[in-house]
Amino acid sequence: MKRNWRNKILILLVAVISLTGISSTNSDFEISKNLDIFASLYRELNQNYVDEIQPGELMKIAIDEMLASLDPYTNYIPESDIEDYRFMTTGQYGGIGALIQKQDSYIVITEPYENFPAQKEGLMAGDIILKINGKSIEGKNSSEISDLLKGQPGTEIKLEIQRGVDGKIMNFTLTREEIKVNNIPYYAMVDEKVGYIKLNSFTMNAGNEVKQAFLSLKGESPNMEGIILDLRGNGGGLLSEAVNIANIFVDKGQLIVSTKGKLSDSNHSYRTLNAAVDKNIRLAIMVDGYSASASEIVAGSIQDLDRGVIIGQKSYGKGLVQNIVPLPYNTKIKITIAKYYIPSGRCIQAIDYSKRQNGKAMHYSDSLKKTFYTENGRMVYDQGGIIPDLVLKPDSLSDIAISLYLNNHIFNFASLYTSKHDKIAPAAEFIINDNDYNAFLSYISNKEYDYTTNTERKLGELAEAMKEDKYYETFKNELDNLQTAVQHNKEEDLENFKEEIKKLISNEIVSRYYYQKGRIQFNIEHDPEIKETVRLLLNAEEYNQILSGK
Repeated sequence: MKRNWRNKILILLVAVISLTGISSTNSDFEISKNLDIFASLYRELNQNYVDEIQPGELMKIAIDEMLASLDPYTNYIPESDIEDYRFMTTGQYGGIGALIQKQDSYIVITEPYENFPAQKEGLMAGDIILKINGKSIEGKNSSEISDLLKGQPGTEIKLEIQRGVDGKIMNFTLTREEIKVNNIPYYAMVDEKVGYIKLNSFTMNAGNEVKQAFLSLKGESPNMEGIILDLRGNGGGLLSEAVNIANIFVDKGQLIVSTKGKLSDSNHSYRTLNAAVDKNIRLAIMVDGYSASASEIVAGSIQDLDRGVIIGQKSYGKGLVQNIVPLPYNTKIKITIAKYYIPSGRCIQAIDYSKRQNGKAMHYSDSLKKTFYTENGRMVYDQGGIIPDLVLKPDSLSDIAISLYLNNHIFNFASLYTSKHDKIAPAAEFIINDNDYNAFLSYISNKEYDYTTNTERKLGELAEAMKEDKYYETFKNELDNLQTAVQHNKEEDLENFKEEIKKLISNEIVSRYYYQKGRIQFNIEHDPEIKETVRLLLNAEEYNQILSGK
């Protein structure tokens, strides 16, 4: 009976594949031949493999591996992942509203969303999930727990948790809600004359949300001279929303992006449809190495049109366009159908997935990059992301700070601090004092963490190079002495990087009282890149000089 069922699946699979509308080209025979080989192989596995196999799971593995040979953005979406697909496009899902992660062998709530079920019912960052609906979750990973926490809005879910600080076992009954993760978690005036909008994603309605935030700031400060659109860490989303956001600052009828693919149906030009909200206000767009896709369309088009200044670090370099195509049985495929080109004509794709070396896709060579020109005649380049008009060196964390963070010592100390303090100063003003820092030092005195400094890494590389060049034995004593001299000392590093570690601890503590909005307010206060961006926007002469190309 089971074999008959499998054969029916196989027949249906072959029928579906055969009806996908293969075009009449010279490759028809090659495609048909390989489909026949695949169907025969699949049938033989079902009938003859020594152990029981799961046909659906086996097929998904085959599909995933096939698509992985193309690019990271062409993905199969099975029916079970449709909710994740909906979240990618709308920012909405049914659940309790909390971030989770695995710490050691536990699943821990790391941040409840403000005004959603987890926070409203009293769950806190640091709570360890023990059971869901009476069943132990031991051995499950974060992805599995995330799936269990999600569900239809209005349905109940029971959680048994252990409060991380005191070990108290507590039970909660939560009613799932429609969770909407905001495209804009925060906007405000960061100076009397400069507004700030943090945009995290480009899901549906992002353009209108940015427009409303901008209008709100203008209403609050009629004499506003500059606006910052912070796209750092924004991985993109809907292309149409990128056009809508550019339209806030660029007038009607302006080409923002065009797409070109194999099929003529993939070739489109996207122009602004409405009158600009403000064509003159000084505009700065902040990007970094994690700004991608729709973020790069906004930043690149604004740069090409000389409408604003791009500030920060070189963006990611994703110049590919995906489309969602429905498949049978409520499945879908997200498939790369085109490359996009911003107004100057350049495509900023960094990686050529059609060429591979040792199995890895190759970056486009800098020697092949082409020069393009903005409307004012400034030189810009294709391949490899948007290069800011004003490049800033990002703050980098010390090795000891990274180690303390990754080992969750900062997170866990914040939980301990929160259990002892009912309230703290406003997010933008809060910073732990020296007594608090000494308490942190006591807390980690018996904790495990280690790290390798950049100097130690470089010396290790030098030692390996000297071994290859046959110099190692000659200079071994000198090298050993140098390695001993620069070997890191935890106590010294905890003092040398005290201010940096205090900011990390303070940021985590702030999130316990003021959630994501508080984190952003804290970061704005301590972010030298934002301070530099504000300075530039207030200097009209320097701003205009950058855009003029002089």
